[in-house]
Amino acid sequence: MPEIRVAIVGVGNCASSIVQGVSYYGDPDHKAIGLMHWDLGGYLPGDLRFVAAFDIDERKVGLDIAEAIFAEPNCTAVFCADVKPTGVKVAMGALLDGVADHMESMPRKRTFVVSQAAQPSKADVVATLKASGAEVLINFLPVGSEEAVQFYMDCALEAGVGVVNCMPVFIASRPEWERRFKAAGLPIIGDDIKAQLGATIVHRALSNLFHQRGVKLERTYQLNTGGNTDFMNMMDRGRLASKKVSKTEAVQAVVGKRLEDENIHVGPSDYVPWLNDNKLCFLRLEGALFGNVPMNIEVRLSVEDSPNSAGVVIDAIRCCRIALDRGEGGMLVGPSSFFCKHPPIQFTDDEAQRRTEAFITGGAPAVAPKAVVIAAGQGSRLRAIAASKPLASLVGVPMIERVADTARLGGIDELVVVTGYEGEKLEGFLDEYAARRDVKLAHVRNDAWTRPNGLSVLAAEPLVGDRFVLLMCDHLFDPTILRDLLHQPLGDDEVLLAVDRRLNNRLVEADDVTRVDVDDDGRIRRIGKGLAQYNAYDTGVFLASRSLFAAIREDAEAGGGGISGGMQRLADRGRARVFDIGDRFWIDVDDALAFEQAEIEHARLATKAQP
Repeated sequence: MPEIRVAIVGVGNCASSIVQGVSYYGDPDHKAIGLMHWDLGGYLPGDLRFVAAFDIDERKVGLDIAEAIFAEPNCTAVFCADVKPTGVKVAMGALLDGVADHMESMPRKRTFVVSQAAQPSKADVVATLKASGAEVLINFLPVGSEEAVQFYMDCALEAGVGVVNCMPVFIASRPEWERRFKAAGLPIIGDDIKAQLGATIVHRALSNLFHQRGVKLERTYQLNTGGNTDFMNMMDRGRLASKKVSKTEAVQAVVGKRLEDENIHVGPSDYVPWLNDNKLCFLRLEGALFGNVPMNIEVRLSVEDSPNSAGVVIDAIRCCRIALDRGEGGMLVGPSSFFCKHPPIQFTDDEAQRRTEAFITGGAPAVAPKAVVIAAGQGSRLRAIAASKPLASLVGVPMIERVADTARLGGIDELVVVTGYEGEKLEGFLDEYAARRDVKLAHVRNDAWTRPNGLSVLAAEPLVGDRFVLLMCDHLFDPTILRDLLHQPLGDDEVLLAVDRRLNNRLVEADDVTRVDVDDDGRIRRIGKGLAQYNAYDTGVFLASRSLFAAIREDAEAGGGGISGGMQRLADRGRARVFDIGDRFWIDVDDALAFEQAEIEHARLATKAQP
């Protein structure tokens, strides 16, 4: 196979391990040791060639990459000392916010010593990348380097280079960045690389095991200490926000029910210089067994931090090159979810691995069902905000676009939107959105949009398969709800409704919400807006079989025809079940007050997710 030409941003411990690793695995006798894939899509570890590198430390700038990887303050294990010269000298990088202020006062051998060489402009970096023929850029900048990371991402896009984002400044998981890579036809894998067998992957495995074995996880922590420049950098707690989000969400994604913030702590804890690149992790998980009997488990994990991630990065680089070979741009779903802590879409590790293997072989995982989005109504209570409810701009983005984006983040690949009121205007927007985002989207008109909403569901019947997701254009929700719903078992004649059991949810208008009465086995007894006895709210997110069409049609023939009417008929037959969303966000934006609440909540969640 041809070589893979790689550019490195940040020639630190992780870069040292990768460069050593490529040399180490040049010996075929080593191929059985420590790799998830020896041959990945026809590419071997030795096919990587390092053609460009950027750093800001005066002890590295100007050295051959093979020398620079062993320069201070690097302190990782040397497992391949005989690395042949690459013929490529480390170039001075852009400093920006890449060095925390407190590191200037640290011992010279432990911290960064900023070179006095002239810093490059964007044009300089782009020219270097182009001249080197780089195909994949790997980002190893320090945690918290928001400006510096965005600088190099802009350079990669302009130079036509794919990216593996190994650190937790969110790029692949931010829609605006992912769209740019998609439009440029360039692949990106991110964000925040997982270790081969590190703190996060072990924590996820144990948390998932609790869920699989029916043990209620009540609280957990992950405490990490180390002595490399990464841990020194993270002594500035102001640089830790995205790292904590990344590591915490990686664990929350696999627990059975999302933990309250006070019951989960995940993150770097302290800097211990003499540990060097050794990372010590302390895990504790507390739960309840059969009979609500308490239990706990504690784990102490000691790993050399940088080699522990190097093999994962080598696989990610090769997946990025495969995508380039295929002309595939944008975020790579399977590899991002398998290799990274904070991908745009989280899966269990088993599912992420399955999707990655399917990507490597050129196959595809099981096709996700289509999502039907009901956007036919007039939305008279929102007329003061917008003439068309689906096009009402919430924090600058039309609601229908927010729901469509959420569906995609939740694992949906193809959308069917049912239009009605001002259908031509809405359909024009949908066509533009589909082209702009490269989304598979069909729309179908329900001219009887003034009648019960179940008729809009029936309008989509010819366009979906045996299973489909049903969404409302005015219901905003956490995409992980949909992701988890898609992994639930569904009988051939069943419908699964995502419900909120928080009857005191401040975002719910209790007098207007559809109420649900659920039995102890999770089956719906009654559903409707006027129920006197109920224990859950309908969130408007469904995983349905085609039995819903028949049930709505039956209800329409009896003079009804609403979605709730069809669901009640299925409930009467024991074929309507619920999925509890836990404490996750959702809101029905049905009037001006709810619209205002949705804007406030969106701003709050966006602020919480940002570094």
